Amino acid sequence: MNIEFESLKLLPQMFELIEKLNANLQNSHTKRWLSVRELAEYLSYSNDRIYKLKDEYFLEETHFYKKSGKILFDRVAIDSWMVEGKSNEVNQSQRQIVDNILSSID
Repeated sequence: MNIEFESLKLLPQMFELIEKLNANLQNSHTKRWLSVRELAEYLSYSNDRIYKLKDEYFLEETHFYKKSGKILFDRVAIDSWMVEGKSNEVNQSQRQIVDNILSSID
């Protein structure tokens, strides 16, 4: 195997990039607050699926928060929701109660 000297000079840069990628990967699993994209990657879902879950099952101020126009998901609450397998009826009934209250205000 013949390795060119120029290629050897790139090894420190390649090593540094690998370390950064590894740190980013670890952060994505230890970071508490996740953006839509980060949560989609974390759960292996599409961004559209995350928005659908947000609209249908996740509760604001429990599973996610809106801050300065950005949606941040609480990874701990999402993990709990995934592991416990909370029934759709519970979240749907809570959402229905909120929707009924809001519609009665109008």
